[in-house]
Amino acid sequence: MNIGFFLDSVFFGNRYWVNDPWTYRLPEVYGPYRWVRYYDDVVLVNIYTGEVLDVVHDFFY
Repeated sequence: MNIGFFLDSVFFGNRYWVNDPWTYRLPEVYGPYRWVRYYDDVVLVNIYTGEVLDVVHDFFY
């Protein structure tokens, strides 16, 4: 997974959202952006377009 990649909405539906980023020491996000669990990574996704804006690899190991 890399920045600029586009995820299918199956992978960033609300059941995968990190609802309290502060708990995980992730920056707060607003608008159409959500931190999403993607396998062992956490990715910042624009939920309107599916574009990946940031990736933290091996976050959930």
